[in-house]
Amino acid sequence: MPSLLDQVAGRTSVVDEVLTGSLDEGEVLTGVELVGCTLRGGSLAGASLAGVRLEGCTVEQVDLSRVRLPDSVLDGCTFTGCKALATSWSMLREPVLAPDPCTWVDCQLSLGSFGGLDLTGARFERCVLTDADFDGAVLREAVVDDCSLAGARLVRVDLREADLRTARDYVVDARDAQLAGLRVDPVGALGLLAPFGVVVE
Repeated sequence: MPSLLDQVAGRTSVVDEVLTGSLDEGEVLTGVELVGCTLRGGSLAGASLAGVRLEGCTVEQVDLSRVRLPDSVLDGCTFTGCKALATSWSMLREPVLAPDPCTWVDCQLSLGSFGGLDLTGARFERCVLTDADFDGAVLREAVVDDCSLAGARLVRVDLREADLRTARDYVVDARDAQLAGLRVDPVGALGLLAPFGVVVE
């Protein structure tokens, strides 16, 4: 099977293609735009996507663990069934125009770094976000549906109008977050009271 580098070799733009190639640890894909493409079944673990733009792409069953994304952009992408352990999402570049939100479904995102990212309108569905870092992230209007946030770092986070009603295992310090319009269930409300030492019986 050709590598991902072979599949995009010599091109700066790839449109509506199915890409199944992988990158080896330490390999770098740089300076390419993928539009409407499907990345399926490969491994990019430990590789780098540098200055890469993914627009309207679907990423299925790809190992993205420890991927580095310096100066890359995700615009309206959907990640399904991916493993992305300790992935540096926070290296993404902030584009001039706000990108469309991305969706993560049935993904393993533990130890991922989302710190400082604008994730307005993002969706996380049935994902594991154990020990993920959202320090300073904007999750305004985001939906976190049936996801575990055990040990996640949710400090200085903007959760205005976000929906955490079916999320679980999270703790947010309301003194250091923006929470206007945040929707939670009764169990989740305990996670908002925990930093204050409040015991609900």
